[in-house]
Amino acid sequence: MDRLIGLVLLRWKLEVRALLRARARSLGLLLVVPWLLVFAGAASLFVFAGVRALRDDPDGLRALLSVAVTGLGLMWALSPVLAGVAFTESHDLGRLLHFPLPLSTLVASSVLANVTQPMVLAELPVAAALALALCDRPAALPLTLLGAFSSVAFMLVAAQCAGLVLHALSRNKRLQDAALIVGLGFGFLFSVLPLLLVSGAHWPLRTVLRAVLRRDLFALSPFAWGVRAAAHAGDGNLAAFAVWEGAQLLAVGAGVYAATLLVGRIYRGELALGPARGRVAGPARMRFGGPLGAVLEKDLRSAWRDPATKAMLVMGVVWPLIFTFMLAQARSRGGGGGTVLMLATLVGSSAFGSNAFGTERRGVGLLLGFPVERWRILVAKNLAALALRLPGLLVVLGAALYLSPALYLPAALVVALSTMVIAAGADNFVSVLFPVPVPETGRNPFGGGVAGGRGLGAALLGALLLGVTILAASPFIFLCWLPVLLEAPLLWVLTLPLALGGAVAVYALMVAGAERLLLKREPELLEQILAEA
Repeated sequence: MDRLIGLVLLRWKLEVRALLRARARSLGLLLVVPWLLVFAGAASLFVFAGVRALRDDPDGLRALLSVAVTGLGLMWALSPVLAGVAFTESHDLGRLLHFPLPLSTLVASSVLANVTQPMVLAELPVAAALALALCDRPAALPLTLLGAFSSVAFMLVAAQCAGLVLHALSRNKRLQDAALIVGLGFGFLFSVLPLLLVSGAHWPLRTVLRAVLRRDLFALSPFAWGVRAAAHAGDGNLAAFAVWEGAQLLAVGAGVYAATLLVGRIYRGELALGPARGRVAGPARMRFGGPLGAVLEKDLRSAWRDPATKAMLVMGVVWPLIFTFMLAQARSRGGGGGTVLMLATLVGSSAFGSNAFGTERRGVGLLLGFPVERWRILVAKNLAALALRLPGLLVVLGAALYLSPALYLPAALVVALSTMVIAAGADNFVSVLFPVPVPETGRNPFGGGVAGGRGLGAALLGALLLGVTILAASPFIFLCWLPVLLEAPLLWVLTLPLALGGAVAVYALMVAGAERLLLKREPELLEQILAEA
């Protein structure tokens, strides 16, 4: 037990040091904590009031809680695939295997260390509110709390197992590609659900939900056994509480055992799924000349070999298609052609967040060691990022032809290009100030800065900076909107060249400023990336 406590305290100390060393994590945490406090308070009140309102139907309440907790648990475990951010962190245990410690102790320390993650801390008041709503007598409160928190414990263990499985899959390029395709499929289904609600074709979902609740199909879900035990404890049925709580504790133990097996197989080579040696590649051929062309071609080749980039290409087409569907619905209700310009702004802003230097990993030292002007490196990386957004731009052009008169096509193109250019220029500052190293193939892809509260903080910080970027591009977007507002399309002859030229000029100023910033912060940037890569 003392070793377990020591490992947990060590992980917390390392978390605090990493938080103090990286300004992006500190700022992200400051941004995410108020939102999580609001979420925890609102969710706790909603859960308490909802459970109290359904106490008259104990069977229906248990069935509904089983469905809700199972859905939350699956979303929590699969959050790296569905949301791109792991709600809990799967720590890298490879550096601790040479110590004489049981693997189960290492796994338990990783699970317990996640208790301090902001998402977990935000979930604990909700579980406490559920336990409080389920009991009518103060004597039953300890039992209901035990049941609710045991379900939370199983969520953490399940998330640990899911993270380890995804880590194993990441060691094989083909399996990682398949996992990304499956994740994109689930993400697309979740994206389609709001569209079904908007279109009114949601009656199959209600039918399925009624059938599930009527037959209590999710009673077999291990995510819900602790909550069902808490519900029985609130009703005074201690025998049923003991059965369900015992099953939940056994499920937690089985999850820890499964994670222990996965850790042993992954980190001791039994699941070394690295790709086999292929044929010897021929001599490299450079398609572009000069330093700028060399960096551009290197980034494009690396991006094509990266499964995450392929996923980004797919989502760059899927999301504009989804918004095109929504805009088509608005058009059927009388929406004007100006809605296409909104879609163009959305697609143009997707150039933000390319994380230019984080993708270099340990090669960033070699890249910055070449005697090349830094502005050439920045421009080459921006061009590579913009090339990956071309499919989304084609969707914008198709939507402009479908949803509006052909007269809006040049305006939509200029809006998208102007926003892309400004977003790429602003992203240079973010890449220099807040680089997030991408793990190499074979290493845990859901640790470091992409997991837990750090990942949520980075996502919230990115959303805030994206809003600032759109605000910086707003003058040029306004120039494209002005003829629409004045109902004078001929003004586009003047406003479109001004908008595109102004965006390019501002981009040039941004690149010059980012180059000066990069020259000042090169040592800090190298230290941060190399320390975490």
